[in-house]
Amino acid sequence: MNQCSHGFRWLNITQFLGALNDNLFKLLLVFLIIDLQGVEAAGRVAAIAGLVFVLPFLLFSAAAGRLVDRFSKTRLIRYTKLLELAVMLLGVAAFAAASVPGLYGCLLLMALQSTLFSPAKYGIVPELVDQEQLSSANGSLEALTYLAIIGGTALAPLLPTLTGNRYGLAALVCVLAAVAGLLASYRIPPTPATGTRRQGSLLVIPDLVKALRFAREDGFLLLAVLGSAWFMLLGAFFQLNLIPYGIETLGLNQQQSGALFLVAALGIGLGSLTAGRLSGRNIEFGIVPLGTLGLTIATWLLALTPGRLPLVILIVLLLGVSSGLIIVPLNAFIQQRTPPERRGEILAAAGMLGWFGVLLASLLLLGLGEILGLSSRECFAALGLVSIGLTLWAFRTLPDFFLRFITLLVMRFAYRIRVAGRDHVPASGGALLVANHVSWIDALLLVACEQRRIRFLMERGIYNRPGIRQLFRLMGVIPISSRDRRKDLVASLREARQALDDGYLVCIFAEGQITRNASLGEFKSGFESIVKGSGHPVIPVYLGGLWGSIFSYSRGRLLAGLPRIPYPVDILFGAPLPDSSDAGQVRQAVMEMSSDWHRDRQQQSPSLGRQFALVARRNWRAPAISDTAGKRLRYGQTLTAALALGRQLEQECWGERMVGVLLPPSVGGALVNLALTLVGKIPVNLNYTASAEAFDSACRQCGLRTIISAEAFLERFEQFQDRTDIKRLEELLPAIPTGRKLAAWLQARLLPLCLWTRLGTLDGGETATVLFSSGSTGEPKGIMLSHRNIQANIASLQMLIRTDSSDNVCAALPFFHSLGLTGTLWLPLISGFSASYHPNPLDGARIAELVRENRSTLLLATPTFLLAYLRRAKKEDFASLRLVIAGAEKLKPALADKFEEKFGIRPLEGYGATELAPVAAISVPDVEIDGVRQQGAQAGAVGKPLPGIAVRVIDPESGEQKPAGDEGLILIKGANVMQGYLNRPDKTAEAVRDGWYNTGDIGFLDKKGFLHITDRLARFSKIGGEMVPHIAIEEVLQQGRAGATQAIAVTAIPDERRGERLVVLYTGEAGELDELQERLADSDLPNLWRPGRDAWFRVTELPLLGTGKLDLGGIRRLALAAAAG
Repeated sequence: MNQCSHGFRWLNITQFLGALNDNLFKLLLVFLIIDLQGVEAAGRVAAIAGLVFVLPFLLFSAAAGRLVDRFSKTRLIRYTKLLELAVMLLGVAAFAAASVPGLYGCLLLMALQSTLFSPAKYGIVPELVDQEQLSSANGSLEALTYLAIIGGTALAPLLPTLTGNRYGLAALVCVLAAVAGLLASYRIPPTPATGTRRQGSLLVIPDLVKALRFAREDGFLLLAVLGSAWFMLLGAFFQLNLIPYGIETLGLNQQQSGALFLVAALGIGLGSLTAGRLSGRNIEFGIVPLGTLGLTIATWLLALTPGRLPLVILIVLLLGVSSGLIIVPLNAFIQQRTPPERRGEILAAAGMLGWFGVLLASLLLLGLGEILGLSSRECFAALGLVSIGLTLWAFRTLPDFFLRFITLLVMRFAYRIRVAGRDHVPASGGALLVANHVSWIDALLLVACEQRRIRFLMERGIYNRPGIRQLFRLMGVIPISSRDRRKDLVASLREARQALDDGYLVCIFAEGQITRNASLGEFKSGFESIVKGSGHPVIPVYLGGLWGSIFSYSRGRLLAGLPRIPYPVDILFGAPLPDSSDAGQVRQAVMEMSSDWHRDRQQQSPSLGRQFALVARRNWRAPAISDTAGKRLRYGQTLTAALALGRQLEQECWGERMVGVLLPPSVGGALVNLALTLVGKIPVNLNYTASAEAFDSACRQCGLRTIISAEAFLERFEQFQDRTDIKRLEELLPAIPTGRKLAAWLQARLLPLCLWTRLGTLDGGETATVLFSSGSTGEPKGIMLSHRNIQANIASLQMLIRTDSSDNVCAALPFFHSLGLTGTLWLPLISGFSASYHPNPLDGARIAELVRENRSTLLLATPTFLLAYLRRAKKEDFASLRLVIAGAEKLKPALADKFEEKFGIRPLEGYGATELAPVAAISVPDVEIDGVRQQGAQAGAVGKPLPGIAVRVIDPESGEQKPAGDEGLILIKGANVMQGYLNRPDKTAEAVRDGWYNTGDIGFLDKKGFLHITDRLARFSKIGGEMVPHIAIEEVLQQGRAGATQAIAVTAIPDERRGERLVVLYTGEAGELDELQERLADSDLPNLWRPGRDAWFRVTELPLLGTGKLDLGGIRRLALAAAAG
């Protein structure tokens, strides 16, 4: 707690005790004098006491204001509390002596003390709390004031009874309250003196006029001062008229009628707290029209409703609450808007006007009741007529504030809004908010979460729609369009700039349109001209969670499905950027904020096993997994089988944390992975195409004692048949007892998930699997992926790839391949659609049959595998496919063209790494909805980063961030970034720094947000001080080889003179050497990038990994051997 907010609490206590004393002392005085002079003098005594109390406020408020503007407010508060203590001691003597003149004199002195205290009390608030806390501070200050009024009013009749009408003894309570208030005032931190030497007048009116003239220079300030005075007039009128109203209408006596004001005081306190809460960081004028409406309704209800006490109490409570809604924003605004050197003067003027209002209320009530003969109900009706005018005036003067407030209420009812980084938005002054655009209600949500007024830039076509244009005008929307004439465009930009200069927040959705595919679009550069050179900050804003709401296009159209209320939404405000920031820099900031949001969202994600169990129960009878061996399981059967097998494996592998899996993509392979996951073990899918050394290394690194496989699969791999650590499914499955199978079904179908002990102990942050890198550049590394890593990647994919239960993925990628594990095992099974497996991804004819029989809609493969399908499948085989994604290696345009030409669907490229679980970027089909077409793929690019994934491009040597379009080293950040390398913290620290994974790839982000990969850093040679990309040379040499396999590889070997020299390996499929060299000579590649004529070597085949990728280590060894002769 900082000193200032701590000091405000002590101010509140000081104020509470002072207000308590004011009411308690005055009422004790009235009671004693009535006892002395008789009940018939009660009216006269109350009137004289009221006049005596008001008089100092009228005469000395201006002088009090000047003191506040000259001296330290803390010191003045302490002096006034000392004066209060002295007056209370005099009062005890006057009570003891039963001196009527002495009592009136003490009351006059106490009122003088309150007059001096009041402007100091309100004036010090902005010095004790931050500007954004003004409203809540005033709310609590007013609430405690009226609580003190209630307390003093309740205590006054009680004390004489307890003391046997010994008023001198009763008045000692006032002394104790004064002592406590004095002590509390010394806990208020010292505040500096303003030092204003402004001269005043002995006459009241000139000082008041001078203060009002100053306030008139700021029209809103003058309105707030007058509004505050009007509030006191209304309050006094209500308080005075409630007594005859209670007597005439409710049949109460005078004391009982007076108690109705306590109900009003309670309402004012509640309304003040509510106003402070609703105002948040700023001054919420939108509640003022609501408060005036409530006052008007309460006034007319008192005038028209029958005299039933419970109903009247509710009406009076409404009256009080409405009053609290009005006074808090008015007081806060006066404190905030007035210059510190004149704050005391204006606060004193407001107070003086208010007390004139109290006198005017007495005169009005006298005129209406005594002269015109109106009853108390008719007096309320007369006031109601005035209140109607006040309400209409408030709605006309503050329509945009009220509209904004209503928007706030509706949005907070329909949405559960969580805001992060609110402190990044300045509490005053202009700032440009630049946000992503996800739904039709983005602007309303920003209005609801940010207390300051925001002016939005809006597409002119939407702005001009009939029926809502007036609404947009009230909100101060600035219309703009890329189709505007230059004159209109410049005018809109100037209006936005002027709004910033006027202190408004201005918001622009820089994409210019709502996303149709969940991706972050290109940020248009128009906002740069609004803010550049202005000195106003740019605040990046990310709206998270709205993709999926009925106002987004997540289902292909608006208002699809039933709304979820309240719908969770997160709004993140980023750190301010300078006014010189360009569109690319702001987009980068928003993208990185999206990554942070997705990472935080995944913190609560359950384990993969628990998520699968939830989905399986919802889709119990729906198809889940099948394979070309004829096995087909529904979701309920899959969950039951996995639970039964899991218990068996738990028994077989007792005490083992990791268990090896040596199975192809199949129903059996899927069940083993599910079973191990459900019992909390870590499945390690082993690469059966790896070398013996790499395979043994993986087993050793994981400490595997057991490997699960199948005899039918092992028959194809002689090297595994003699291993003693392998357990076969053919032996495990028959060993499962019938009772265990029945228990598994009961658990799967009926037992609440919260009672599944193994799932309950698993956290989403624990390791879900270990996959091994391909080993293309050395010994394979064990990559640990958590449940959260995989689920985050799937959640991002689900946003881009709309799936439902009718979808089916043709799954032939091995589970030791990260895309196979995530994309063909976990993606379908926790999304609720089915997967069809085949163990050999190169079996083009069988894959074609699998797609045709299952009417598969999704196909994930590598370009090498797509080439096999291109050769063996017929057009009608792939007729059901709607999405084909290629990954793991570069998809050549010629192959994509041939595939599209034959099957009518174009393969789209993705990009990632095992360390990223694995997808980082993906191309998707273009989409057109409501006349807006958005690009999902671009030639030469691997797609856009997935939602929730941030890409940063840096200079490999300096680490400096590169602008859009400039090539550099690619870093990836997101919730999908691996936990680390198994047992290799050193390698982990090299690969992941501050959450950013170093991909080792070279590329760039273009202005539209598409990611381009140009080479791997490991596939660069530094020759003559320049980085030479191998892939760029390969692409030139591969030109015109449509659909061909990889037939050319460029690598480098040591060179004594230049450090490295380029070498080209090629197979017979690549063509003749002369043709290749001629193609290179005709290209525009720099001479430095052209291998020498003695650096070309023909080989029988290029070494490949099991995934179809080039074995870079093998390529380099082959080049060294060839060069050595």
